[in-house]
Amino acid sequence: MSRHQSRFLFCLALSLSLSLAMADARQARRPAGGPQPVLITVALKAGGEAVSSTAAGSCTHAADAAIYNVMSEMWTVRQEEGGRGVQVTLWRPKNGSGDMFTLSVNGKKDLQVSTVKGGTPSGSGSVKLDRAAKGGTFAIDAKTATGEAITGTIQCTAFTPAIAEGGL
Repeated sequence: MSRHQSRFLFCLALSLSLSLAMADARQARRPAGGPQPVLITVALKAGGEAVSSTAAGSCTHAADAAIYNVMSEMWTVRQEEGGRGVQVTLWRPKNGSGDMFTLSVNGKKDLQVSTVKGGTPSGSGSVKLDRAAKGGTFAIDAKTATGEAITGTIQCTAFTPAIAEGGL
């Protein structure tokens, strides 16, 4: 297993463990084969390296989710192409306490940021979502714990329903 595959699996496991989406009557049932692929356009500068691609990946949304027992709305993005990967999870707590996110960019450098309260924060910054039609664009302005900047945008053509992975 390559270093990128290993890092991707680690980030995927971390994101899934944080994705404690609540199951309720409005929750989507697991579609065959997992989330449906959508077109994702990545235009980032990460640690001084340009990271850009337009390829299929997954963009999901859950109106009702929870992270460390904090009820939230959640969006996720996952894309891997050509030995590079990008993963983002944005949490918008319903109590108004402020957005939290996890971000992983894997390429020549592997960079991670997490602002999730209740977990182990690492780095700082913001991820803003501008919704448009069925999709939206994430504007990213973050720094890793070592000060490496990650800036730019990730655009999803659509969000598919998130799949429940656990509960409170």
